[in-house]
Amino acid sequence: MAILVSTLLYPQADTVRLMPPSGPYAVGTKTYEWSDTSRTANYTSNKGDRRSLVVQIWYPASLNEKEIRASYSPISKDYQKVLTNSYLGPEFNTYVKQANLIFIAPGRGTERFLYSTLSEDLASHGFVVASVDMPLIGYTIYGDGRIVRPSSAFKPPPGMMGGPYEKVDEFFEAPTHMGVKDLDFVYDQLIKLNEADPDRRFTGRLNLNAIGIFGHSLGGRIAGEFTSDHDYVKAYVAMEGIPPREVRYKGKIDITTAMLCSSGTLPYARDNYNSFIENAPSPVYFAEMHGFGHNSVTDNPFIYPDSFSYQIDPEFGLKVSREIVSGYFKMLLRKEGDLIKDLKDVEQLSITKHNND
Repeated sequence: MAILVSTLLYPQADTVRLMPPSGPYAVGTKTYEWSDTSRTANYTSNKGDRRSLVVQIWYPASLNEKEIRASYSPISKDYQKVLTNSYLGPEFNTYVKQANLIFIAPGRGTERFLYSTLSEDLASHGFVVASVDMPLIGYTIYGDGRIVRPSSAFKPPPGMMGGPYEKVDEFFEAPTHMGVKDLDFVYDQLIKLNEADPDRRFTGRLNLNAIGIFGHSLGGRIAGEFTSDHDYVKAYVAMEGIPPREVRYKGKIDITTAMLCSSGTLPYARDNYNSFIENAPSPVYFAEMHGFGHNSVTDNPFIYPDSFSYQIDPEFGLKVSREIVSGYFKMLLRKEGDLIKDLKDVEQLSITKHNND
């Protein structure tokens, strides 16, 4: 799983610009730090500290000549040479009256900004994307420089991910519960932002009654639990992360979903995916991604290509990843396109639709 890199692990590359988004809109971004006063910060020694989340939002923007390009990660030295396609806090695009919200639940050990290519692309097509740093689950870097590292308690021991799956499900119960509470809290903050943004940027702009969610790895499990809990989630796609055991076997997600899996992971994960697919009350799109790796949906292989041994070219892997993610959300939330037909010429993808009706 991707982690916050250090210069000892990954040599600094030359300046790297993320791939330009494929949609018609310019992209703005803004980052918030929100504290949940109902929960203690179980990662500090001060009992009075509250659990604080870092949330980055990407959105369709209207630009003027004074806009400033947003940094990829203003705090992390490892990523200071990465150039984004986003601008820092411009106005919301006037032609987009209301946009569906897309949550991103990062994988264990990752950061919110490692999904910038996916996020910028979605925003360029008129979605609003909120990627959430969850303390102890992933690296969380606050604006004042404080860093909360992933908990070793949530790192699976070698060999465990190959099964038995009852043990895998049990192992991830605690971080899944924590992550779902984080998303619940962030959703509540977005409601407030939509009702009365102090900057007026997001007031009335968010469609929070039909949202989508993308989860990666452990984030996929968190996203699956969150989806099963809330009927306002109308689209759920995950890369190598599936819902908890009870959600899978009881068929608790009654919307059309999409599961993505690299060809290398599929052999030992097939039974686990089948436990979801065979009990799903609604269609499941399953995409086998040939030559991809677990982190091909993140920016890391694109930024540090020499540090990953995946068969797929990093840029092409990201291009396909954003096509399938954006295509799925357009299909589910806007009734635009057909995932299988639209991607039938991508030979690295094998997409099948499962329907138990």
